[in-house]
Amino acid sequence: METIEARPAGAEARRYFRRWVRNEVDLPAKLEVLDGSGKKVNSGAAVIRDVSLRGALLTRIKLKKAVLPACAFHVRLTFSSDKYRGIGALCRPIRFGRGPEFELAVEFVDFWARAGSKRSGKTD
Repeated sequence: METIEARPAGAEARRYFRRWVRNEVDLPAKLEVLDGSGKKVNSGAAVIRDVSLRGALLTRIKLKKAVLPACAFHVRLTFSSDKYRGIGALCRPIRFGRGPEFELAVEFVDFWARAGSKRSGKTD
C-alpha cells in the first residue's frame, strides 16, 4: 500500500524546491531600465517583495514610460529605505510575475554600496 503525504501549497511549497530560500520583505527601490549597451531607457520605482542570495521579485512597478525594451535589458536597483540607502544591484530579468499587477523576477548580476552615505537624523 502506498502512503500519500500532504504537501505544502503555494509559496510554502516553493520554499522546499528552491536552491536559494526567498525571504519576504517590503523594500522600496528606485529602478532604471538599461539597454544592452548600458544606456538608461526608462526609470521609476518598485517594491521588492521577496529576496534571496541570487535574486528578487519586484512588485508595484511604476515606470515613467509604460514600456520595456524589446531586446535584452538590465535593471539597476537602488534601495530607497534609510536602512539600506546607498546599496544597489545590477539585475538581469528572469521572468514576468504571475500576480494581478506587473511584477518582474530578477537575478542579481552585481552589487555596490556607496561608502559614507549620509543618514538623516542627529545623535546628541
